Amino acid sequence: MEKYVGFITQDLRAGVAIIFACLVLIVFACLLDMWTGIDAARASKEKICSRPLRKTGTKIVDYYRLVMFFILIDILGLCFPWYTLPYGAVIGTAGVLFVEGFSVVENLRKKKSHAAEVADMAAKIVECLTPEEAQKIIKKIKEEKK
Repeated sequence: MEKYVGFITQDLRAGVAIIFACLVLIVFACLLDMWTGIDAARASKEKICSRPLRKTGTKIVDYYRLVMFFILIDILGLCFPWYTLPYGAVIGTAGVLFVEGFSVVENLRKKKSHAAEVADMAAKIVECLTPEEAQKIIKKIKEEKK
């Protein structure tokens, strides 16, 4: 009997460790997304307020709710002898990491888009005294774009 109890508790410990790792990965993914979002905002000279931190906290809680749903599926899966790991939690976490990965890539693209330079170029065009000067600046922008 002790052999079976030891086996069950070992399985539970492994499952809880995997679920804990999944929850930690979700927090790190959300914080990484917030970090890249703030960097992108700084690059485009946008005002940064405390809203990103609140938004990140809300995202983490929402993602945890989703993963908790998958954990309920994992608990139901304990009824089957072949269901040995928390597959649902792992799949849910993989989905969250996939979504956050897209968000990080989007933020990195936004950062490299040099949106801050567009405003400076527009101001230079407006300050031009003649249309020829404006055409020179527009030509310069087109050459940099290629």
